[in-house]
Amino acid sequence: MTWGISGMCGEIADQIDDQLSGLRSLGINRANLSKLSLSTGEKARSIDTLSDIELADLQSRLDANGVHCYCVTSPVAKYSVDTDARLVSQQLERSIIAANILQARYLRIFSFSVRDGSDTSTDRDQIHRAFAGIVTTIETLGTGVIPLLENNYRMYTADGPSTRDLLADYEPSRVALAFDAHACVVAGAKAFDEVWPEVEPWVRVLHLKDYVAETQTIVPVGHGDGQLSEIVAAADTSAVEDLALEPHLHNSKYGAGRNPLDLFRESRDAVLNMLDTTGQPRPPIGKP
Repeated sequence: MTWGISGMCGEIADQIDDQLSGLRSLGINRANLSKLSLSTGEKARSIDTLSDIELADLQSRLDANGVHCYCVTSPVAKYSVDTDARLVSQQLERSIIAANILQARYLRIFSFSVRDGSDTSTDRDQIHRAFAGIVTTIETLGTGVIPLLENNYRMYTADGPSTRDLLADYEPSRVALAFDAHACVVAGAKAFDEVWPEVEPWVRVLHLKDYVAETQTIVPVGHGDGQLSEIVAAADTSAVEDLALEPHLHNSKYGAGRNPLDLFRESRDAVLNMLDTTGQPRPPIGKP
């Protein structure tokens, strides 16, 4: 078994048909769905705000394009642990419904951040309880969808020890990790040297974007400080299932004024070149 490749297609365009045609042109048939519009001129909305009817329409469009929703990339828990529980519950339940209707393998979540003026030691237990509640709800209401934690520099999971501390409550089959090297760099940590050894057993997705700390610039994968060549070379392709492209180049200094799909293609090519250089297998790429 080897890994596949997916794309955060909201970075290609707002309208879902443009997102899916863009993925197809890149030979990618796994979609990570976050924000989208269903009609031209409509403002893109977070996937947790779509109605059941809109989600069914979305599934039809995915089927028509031969694209599978690999991950529902929700905003759940990307905020302080003292956020109104009603908001968390609403976002979570709608995200689970989306994952069920779209038959997603993963539901992306975050770890909460500490309260204003607090710290990780003070808020640790509250964060663990709140995160456990999210996991249990996904297991109860989801139809086989797996919680996928993404580490983030603004969240509790800003470094290796804290991320491992949260994940240690769960087997990797119960809660997986989308490892974001870019987030490690922004947090001032060395992604491979310091964070990877702490979290590697839970990594099922490599969340691929890169960052140059000195200039604070997002750059193509392998051109920054994210130690992604080392990470890719070390990854066990029998455990890591997916290379998730979320290049962020379209709203960076690097990509200013350029076509988002062209930037996405550049990121995909950078990843494929890195795989060749490190001796790792390329994922299956379909015909445009």
